[in-house]
Amino acid sequence: MKQQPTAIPRDPLKIPRPLSNPAAALIRDTIAHHGLTQIAAATAMSLSKAQLSDVIREKKGVSASIALRVQYCFGIPGDLLIRLQSQFDFQKAYHSPKNQALHCIVKKIA
Repeated sequence: MKQQPTAIPRDPLKIPRPLSNPAAALIRDTIAHHGLTQIAAATAMSLSKAQLSDVIREKKGVSASIALRVQYCFGIPGDLLIRLQSQFDFQKAYHSPKNQALHCIVKKIA
């Protein structure tokens, strides 16, 4: 009989520390792939260059509006960008010093 592979035990509470925002990196790399400047890309998406620059430099996150604009302009699914942004925000919050003591003050119900 063929032996079933054993699963690697994982700690569900181990969340990797985020290094950079993957949604912003995907937008930045897509703009570069198409040989566009940030100004040209911002104009094509009907954004201000400051808004696009803030997202690419990770000063602001990817909003639903920006995700839709990227989807219509470059064909990258907007929901993918939102999921990447959401995962990044969760990882950042998990490792934030102000949230480290939450497990001590939140009561477990289930």
